[in-house]
Amino acid sequence: MHTLFAPIIDSLATRGYAICDDFLPENLVNDLAKIALKRQQNGELSAAKTGKNSKNANAKLRGDYTQWLDENDVEAAIQAYFSQMDALRSALNASLFMGLQSFETHFAIYPVGGAYQRHLDQFAGAENARQLSSILYLNNHWQADDGGELRLYLGENAISEINLDILPSGGKLVLFLSAKFWHEVLPAKRARMSLTGWFRARENLI
Repeated sequence: MHTLFAPIIDSLATRGYAICDDFLPENLVNDLAKIALKRQQNGELSAAKTGKNSKNANAKLRGDYTQWLDENDVEAAIQAYFSQMDALRSALNASLFMGLQSFETHFAIYPVGGAYQRHLDQFAGAENARQLSSILYLNNHWQADDGGELRLYLGENAISEINLDILPSGGKLVLFLSAKFWHEVLPAKRARMSLTGWFRARENLI
């Protein structure tokens, strides 16, 4: 098993979430950020939708712009990202027996002031689909007063006031159990970029 994965697996096993500050090399993170910005400039990202079957964006609920990706993307940096996430998936299955079968992901860019209200990463009627949420941040030289933290609620329900604020620094990977942790994205003073994804169980278990 990759030595980088061991503390991630230990944290998931004990706490249900994990934070890894330098999950990918800096040059790869920079390449991914450049691709995201270029695609945004080319109009390839669109206002994010809410809900499983929603066709409408709701800026009051979430303010990000997204583009879904797949492992056949022509960009080598995106292929490298998928390769690392697949290696992580295999390690999680081997150590924690999670039964993760696939990984879906998209670029997410929040403009200045953009946020995402408190929510859970599972849709009604599809509780077995998204098992593990993943966020890889692409923000260079992020400072504490820039804002834009991921607020992870650590209590047992949506109204818990026990929380952990995570700064969206470039190269940082955050993982958490999709069915357990309510979370939100706080407004930032700078545009904020990430690769957000979900490890999924078998489709026939949905």
